[in-house]
Amino acid sequence: MSEIFSEVYNCYFQVIKSLIEKKDRISKNELDFRIKDSGFEESLFYLFPKLTDGEWGFYEKDGASVFKSRLSTDFYVPLTDLQKSYLKAILTDDKIRLFLDDDEIDGINAALGEVEPLYTSDDFYYYDRFADKDDYTDPKYRKHFQALIQGIKNREYLDIDYESRTGQRVHHNYLPCRLEYSIKNDRFRLLAVDRRALRNPRVEMLNLNRITQIIPSGETAEHIPNINRALCHSYYKEPARVIINNKRNVLERAMLQFANYDKRTRKIDGDTYECLIYYNKRTETELLIEVLSFGPMLKVVGSEDFLGLVKERLSRQRRLLEGK
Repeated sequence: MSEIFSEVYNCYFQVIKSLIEKKDRISKNELDFRIKDSGFEESLFYLFPKLTDGEWGFYEKDGASVFKSRLSTDFYVPLTDLQKSYLKAILTDDKIRLFLDDDEIDGINAALGEVEPLYTSDDFYYYDRFADKDDYTDPKYRKHFQALIQGIKNREYLDIDYESRTGQRVHHNYLPCRLEYSIKNDRFRLLAVDRRALRNPRVEMLNLNRITQIIPSGETAEHIPNINRALCHSYYKEPARVIINNKRNVLERAMLQFANYDKRTRKIDGDTYECLIYYNKRTETELLIEVLSFGPMLKVVGSEDFLGLVKERLSRQRRLLEGK
């Protein structure tokens, strides 16, 4: 496997791939720049002769300092077996059905042939994820997801019927702004603004599995409200302040885990980082669980309110263990 990645994903491969896919005329200065920008300083001395008049000869001169591609217009870079295997794995994920219809999925599967998927869902064990995830194969769920995608693209108001946690049925005319995925819950949620509150927008978060009906209104908004600013107004005054001990690649995993939060990260010393995570009441419990999942590699030092929640949760877990 290491040899495959070395050959397919090394720097020179990527430089050449980007160049030969662009079949337009190119000046010598631009060709020089693209080689050096994507590779190393010495890459120019190695690659330029091979590309222009050496053993590869992808380009030929077309004037004093201009080159044109020798490749035909129908030339394309075929997928490697590894890339096909990765695509086959992606098609086994139920979430792909939210973005592609059945005919498109069948067509891609047929094009990939008998290639084995690079991995399957059975290769992963999620120890910190809720079991009651959304059903991404449900036709009604898929229909709602596509309606929201179109609504966001077209800035269209949508009439949405929604069932709250208490079983109360709610109907509002919303402007959909963003779809957000929760790794912890394995669910999608909609960030939307009630049409009646556009002047002073307040972001509503709707779990997609609780949406019972979506009816396009045919009316569009002139602009999308700044929901980032609206979300900032909903944050607590003090963010959660955590210290990350970057062992076993914890920093990268933390940045991925907290990707959907507004945060500020700075380096304190060689392997220690401080991360300020901004959150509100709705995301408080989820953030708490995500922070605790890192164990001793992540230390909560503030705010006092969030630190109190951490202590309370750990004390509760300890009592449960002692009671067994």
